[in-house]
Amino acid sequence: MFKNIGKIGAFVYCAAIVAVSVIFTIRDANRNLKREAVIEAGSQIKIQDFFESCPDDARFVTDISNIDTNEPAVYQLKVFYDEAFEKDVVLRIEDHTAPKGIALPKSLYTTWKAPDAADCVGYLYDLSGIAKIEFEEEPVFKEGGDFNVPVLVTDIYGNTARISVPFTVIDDRTAPVLTGVKNIECFIDDEEPDFFEGIEAKDDFDEDPVILIDDTKVDYENPGTYVVKYMAIDKAGNSTYQQAELTLKKPSKTQTKTTVTTEGDDLAGGGSSAGGTSGGTSSGPSTKEKAQKLARKVLSGLWGKDDVATARNIFNWVHSHIYYAHVPGRPSYAKAAYRGFSKRSGDCYVYYACSKMLLDLAGIPNMMVKRYPVTGSNHYWNLVKLNGQWYHCDATVFKHRRTIYFMCTDKQINDKYHKFNGKLYPARAGGSTDFKPTDTPTPIPTNTNTPTPEPVITSTATNTPTPTPEITNNPTITGDPTSGVTITPTPIITTTGDPTNTPTSAPVNTTTEGPTNTPTQKPADPTNTNTPTPKPADPTSTPKPTATQKPAEPSNSSDSDN
Repeated sequence: MFKNIGKIGAFVYCAAIVAVSVIFTIRDANRNLKREAVIEAGSQIKIQDFFESCPDDARFVTDISNIDTNEPAVYQLKVFYDEAFEKDVVLRIEDHTAPKGIALPKSLYTTWKAPDAADCVGYLYDLSGIAKIEFEEEPVFKEGGDFNVPVLVTDIYGNTARISVPFTVIDDRTAPVLTGVKNIECFIDDEEPDFFEGIEAKDDFDEDPVILIDDTKVDYENPGTYVVKYMAIDKAGNSTYQQAELTLKKPSKTQTKTTVTTEGDDLAGGGSSAGGTSGGTSSGPSTKEKAQKLARKVLSGLWGKDDVATARNIFNWVHSHIYYAHVPGRPSYAKAAYRGFSKRSGDCYVYYACSKMLLDLAGIPNMMVKRYPVTGSNHYWNLVKLNGQWYHCDATVFKHRRTIYFMCTDKQINDKYHKFNGKLYPARAGGSTDFKPTDTPTPIPTNTNTPTPEPVITSTATNTPTPTPEITNNPTITGDPTSGVTITPTPIITTTGDPTNTPTSAPVNTTTEGPTNTPTQKPADPTNTNTPTPKPADPTSTPKPTATQKPAEPSNSSDSDN
């Protein structure tokens, strides 16, 4: 009997030792396992992240191949290790990396308004997307000098980069010197004189001040003496004025009236020559020849290192040296170009004609594009072949923006002013042959020699929620962890109600507030109707996260027109 008791005791003792050993093994295994691991967005998911000391046989039971680590989210995974254990773990993908970018040095005058912060940084990169670009302090320059202006770039998760932008500020308070202004005499029937012949403007900082004339008081159909005003403006906005007299004479009875034939003067609407046919032919230069003479003088200072640089200089010059003015009637191409070069004013067809004449003289292929369908009024611009492809270029000064449209694709010039029938033109850059416009323009801003700085597109922050998993009918697969069957990753779930009841699966729903000076994240208000409400999970399906929502693109549309 005692022998049996001894055997039983020994058995119990051994069982206890084994139980204690198993308990300690399980406890040590649990201590080695990390129930939650956090990785930076864009990095690789590694099994080692879930263990203090990773076992050799550790592996993911869950299929992680379809998890996009570029998108911050939370996942529930299963891991297998130590030949026996299968445990649930949590993977958090978070974005704690600030955006990257470079400073774009700026040069401006004390009289200018500082450019938008978004125009001072470039080559920005961030996995989650840029939410806000702003100055650390709005710059105000009261004196000239070199300054470093901090710009803060914040992503949608509140990570902020501080980029120092060099500013060169010029304090120019001296107006340009205007020379060559003189009185002019001509006959009523003569071509309008070249108001800019011999006129020059020099400035201590601006190498090319803008010269404008005001001949609105002149009645070109009646003889008399009229006042013409000249104005020179530098980039700082300093201006000087002079005036001259324009005397219009009535032709004498003995003077023979002749009409100049303008060879190749295509009408704005694409018609034939606008020159007359009666009264003989003048021995003087045609309107086109006079316009080309003025154009060659302008072009002499616009040559660049290649066609792209030359074309950019051409459109910059036309945009900044011709001011918008309504032109009655339908002038010919040559007359429109002559008006632009001699009076430095005109409508969109004058801008087109001057650009075309300069491009033709530079040997750069180009053609006219006409608005279609016509809504209210015509609009004309240039299609230019650069680097072997056709691009839209428009030098017209629009009321709603001072930037020019240069080397734009159909998508980039897409606004209500530039609707056209793409089937009438060669395929444009980007492969477009047809075109269906919308009302959201995205022009390429280009620096021009305007007397005031160009306005720039501002970037505004939007409240972008953290990626919220949505329900899909993707059944979860279960099975023996050693059988090689994998499980689809499941987002974290919350449990509500009586803990004894079977919980209903629902993805975690969090919302990230828009970035402020101290970016923080807080849970979404459940009463907020703007917050997406997660749908209850199908018990046979597995939810998975959707793509992160990006900040809305700023709209550049405008209802104003020339």
